[in-house]
Amino acid sequence: MAENVATTLELNTYSEPPTIIAEDEDGNTYVEVSSEDIKKLNLLYRKGFSNAVETLAPAELKVTGELPSWLNGEFYTIGPGIYDIKYNRMIESEGGGYESATETFSMGHWFDGQTPIAKFFGQKRTDKPEMEPCSINISTNFPFYMSGEKPKVFCQNHASQVVELEAYDLSPSRVYSWDDINPLFRGNHASPHPHYDENTGELINFNMEIQTLGTKYNFFSISENHPSGEFITSVSAKTSYVHSFAVTPRFIILVVFPFYGKNAGINVKWSDSILDSLSYNPEEPTLFYVISRVKKQLVATYKSDPCFAFHHINAFEDDDDNLYLDIVCYDNTDICYDLSLDNLRNGLVVGLPLAEVRRFVLQNVQIESLKFSKMPQATQLETLQNTVVSLFRNASHQSINPWPIANYVRCADSTLELPRINPKFHGKRYRYVYGIGLSAKAATQEGQIWDALIKCDLDTKEVVAMWVVENCYPSEPVFISAPGNDNNEDDGILLSVIFEGQDIKSFLVVLDAKTLLEIARVDLPQVIPLSFGHGSFKQII
Repeated sequence: MAENVATTLELNTYSEPPTIIAEDEDGNTYVEVSSEDIKKLNLLYRKGFSNAVETLAPAELKVTGELPSWLNGEFYTIGPGIYDIKYNRMIESEGGGYESATETFSMGHWFDGQTPIAKFFGQKRTDKPEMEPCSINISTNFPFYMSGEKPKVFCQNHASQVVELEAYDLSPSRVYSWDDINPLFRGNHASPHPHYDENTGELINFNMEIQTLGTKYNFFSISENHPSGEFITSVSAKTSYVHSFAVTPRFIILVVFPFYGKNAGINVKWSDSILDSLSYNPEEPTLFYVISRVKKQLVATYKSDPCFAFHHINAFEDDDDNLYLDIVCYDNTDICYDLSLDNLRNGLVVGLPLAEVRRFVLQNVQIESLKFSKMPQATQLETLQNTVVSLFRNASHQSINPWPIANYVRCADSTLELPRINPKFHGKRYRYVYGIGLSAKAATQEGQIWDALIKCDLDTKEVVAMWVVENCYPSEPVFISAPGNDNNEDDGILLSVIFEGQDIKSFLVVLDAKTLLEIARVDLPQVIPLSFGHGSFKQII
């Protein structure tokens, strides 16, 4: 069993600082690292970026320790199952003829979760695929009318598609797009993190529709009462990478970071590369679009410093008409490039960019809403003019109307990623956040990635517990609430799939959410590749 504290270990580092050999137009640096340097680093996590072995039959698993008596359910995780695809092609032989050669196609980025034939935003579809491997998020809370009586799980990525699987054996059932449910839900790109509101029974998401005169973020909801869904509103904004968004009881908040599609978004539709389609502009603000769930319209827009994020943690309101958004933020988009598969496999992640947990405050929403309602709204002509100016003059994203400022504070002393909280506190004021983090060793050693599970107290900003085991690399911690007292926020357990790099194996760890002490471990029959994906637990009563 592991202790819940990090210990300081002897460090293996480069014999001398790495030499920078290139720098691209966006300021990303590439370094020269020898094979001997990589060996010295002892980066055992590199073995986790390999193809998974398909397992179709149920297997009896060995449990070390004791599972809680109330824990009865099914745990689903998702992530890249295939990193490398071998294929044959014809090449010219020395004799002038042709011969067959085997080559390997490798996925570009760890967090991509896409297929080699699927583009990030996608062009206009004419034929829908039979099956889209969606490998970023998996959920059991989808109020779909087409699911039938058998239990299903639903997988998503950034494509505007959902893959339905049989819950028992994960066999694919069907694939559909959001606009199959309702033609108003148009778009090429959706968030892989829809919000399920347990109080209203609504599933809320958006589809991003790239048009000639601008980009629309089309928000919608689906529920058992409205199985064909309800259109909420559209937000016109720049084409950007939006991985997640925020929901409170009264509002939806779309945060658009200045990681925009190049050439006014034109490259996004036509480029074959995800990152080549986008460019980070540190001179432009991060924008917060506030949508009223009651009025079903955009009611305010705030701005803050430029930054980037994959994941929101939580959002909540107070009695003084303020909104609070907690987001795992980076100062720029370097993390996207550092997590390329080549960098991870070859030990070229020199100084992993560290995220900061920021709490943004959107003050006086109702007052700002009244001001916003009196502002002249942009016409199509203005939108077109802005697009042309941005395209030919590289103009900044300015407005004739002043935006209120969304100030922020750092609310955790530690970096973390893949944040999770007690789901009973979604949309409410809360205290604890869990995620993957860095041990004392990894925090000071070049080339390392997240190797610990941590618990942060946002009231004190302190890391109050940590799980770390030598040579072990965790996945997202999924919080499962203990039955009973709903006010006891950290009463429950965490589940995380761990890759053990020394012996090259995987296991499921069960931690006490209060202390992060290990209470059980479940050995898995196959290696589960390292993943930037997510998990979901379905309680069986």
